[in-house]
Amino acid sequence: MRLISDMSWSEAQEYLKHDNRVILPLGAVEEHGRHLGLGTDFIEAEAIALGVGEATGIPVAPTLSYGMSLSQMCFPGTISLRPTTLIAVIEDLIKALYYHGFRRILIVNGHGGNGASISSAAQTVAFDSPGLRIKKFEWWTDEEAYRVVNETMGEQAGSHASLGETAFMIAIRPEAVKLERLTGLDSPDLQSRELATVQNFALLYPDGIMGLDPKAATASAGAALLKKSVEICSREIEDWH
Repeated sequence: MRLISDMSWSEAQEYLKHDNRVILPLGAVEEHGRHLGLGTDFIEAEAIALGVGEATGIPVAPTLSYGMSLSQMCFPGTISLRPTTLIAVIEDLIKALYYHGFRRILIVNGHGGNGASISSAAQTVAFDSPGLRIKKFEWWTDEEAYRVVNETMGEQAGSHASLGETAFMIAIRPEAVKLERLTGLDSPDLQSRELATVQNFALLYPDGIMGLDPKAATASAGAALLKKSVEICSREIEDWH
């Protein structure tokens, strides 16, 4: 597996002579209920990216750990970038990769709040970057990947710190999961025209969990979710002609 952090500039140069694909994981540092660590989103994104790198031989860029988590700043420990800051950072990362010759970038995103910034940055950079192609993968918005969660643990009502994400973390970072801290509260992620902001997030989701109480999460379900996510992303990388 190639990690850009472990490659020298000459090794990167050699790689770019025959391939222009790269994997860029993005995450966040934010609350994930009373039972999951603040780094959950970037840990999950990195796990998928590393799995894809291992399966395909495509280099993996260092993970951008911070994201846009302003609505969860009501929970201690959350560290958020402003949307404009995140857009600028992602633009700079894509531009730097493009400058050196990377033309096909798979972004593995681990945090829903990053979505708008990723789209804005990609559209802006692509406008003046001929040949640039970008794909984005998010396990909780991908129908094929999320089917694993529903089939192993039942129909869900949210995906933040709930069953799917908890199972994922039990599988890849069990020491960061503290199920004994759960209160048993369900907070379904219901459809609403009102935006969730720092003013109302803790009222809507008192424990920081968007969905069902995740006490029934299993390592096997999490491992299946990781496997499926890596499979999907590897297919996207290998079919990218």
